Amino acid sequence: MAALLVVAGLTTAVTACSSGSQATSSASDGASQSAPASGSNSDSGVTVSGAFGSTPTVTIPSTAAPTQLTQKTLVQGSGAPVAAGDTLVANYVGQTWANKKVFDSSFSRGAPAGFVIGKGQVIPGWDKALVGKKIGSRVLLTIPPADGYGPNGNPQAGIKGTDTLVFVVDLVAAYKPDASAPGKPAAPLPSGWPKVSATPGKKPTISSVAGVKAPKKPISKLVVRGTGAPISPSKSLVLQMVQTDLATGKKTQATWGQAPQVVTASNVLQVASALSGQRVGSRVVVLLPATKGTPASGSTPAQPGNPASVLVVDVVGQF
Repeated sequence: MAALLVVAGLTTAVTACSSGSQATSSASDGASQSAPASGSNSDSGVTVSGAFGSTPTVTIPSTAAPTQLTQKTLVQGSGAPVAAGDTLVANYVGQTWANKKVFDSSFSRGAPAGFVIGKGQVIPGWDKALVGKKIGSRVLLTIPPADGYGPNGNPQAGIKGTDTLVFVVDLVAAYKPDASAPGKPAAPLPSGWPKVSATPGKKPTISSVAGVKAPKKPISKLVVRGTGAPISPSKSLVLQMVQTDLATGKKTQATWGQAPQVVTASNVLQVASALSGQRVGSRVVVLLPATKGTPASGSTPAQPGNPASVLVVDVVGQF
């Protein structure tokens, strides 16, 4: 998805766990197939206070850390179980067992993080223990190095290769790889725009770009009007996107069937202004101008240019 993110300026990061609303496909909307969570349910001796959604207070004992992955559900959620391949939205706090210090916390940043679970995009302990847990749950994990960052640790976060990690994770929401905007059709696109399907809840297709001229700056049109919560510039959006080269009509990238992207709403609105004042469940068509490449400078690598393109964006969630 590199070109999509570079062209639109839509970026996100999950710093603590990466090893590497309204939505029809939210895991809270119904049952989904998933593997049971793995890891010992034995008591690690860690105690946690605080309610789901609030910053937890974690007390780690002075005893030796568990040598195996352990997991304990502190609050049992009532949503559907998380499935491998879902884009999971979660709040969390992470501490090291040895020095008891917090190395990362989404609570302190004021917003949960979103990432694909069960597919090797986060540390192994998260993939093993969180798949199968229900949305709305608060989970305590103790993760030995083998299921964390391995023998090299994560020096940037102050984590050594011998550190056992302690996480408290709140499972907020989950979105399926094929989640789409479930709103209502808006006005048809005018002449001079691509032909794009506008069936709510279905993957969009760009069937023709004939006669469409490249713009000098991003322009956008609403094709599906969402019926969910109002889009807030201060929040993050869960997006599905498909991109087509404007000159050739060839599809270059798409998130459908892979994983929705989590992007800061303010960044999205800079590119897709037609989403301003709209609601979750909306779909917009964006015409993007060509961009020039930039040479490498200092520690910044060179960035390739991108041709003019058509971008269809579905807002399937917000948090």
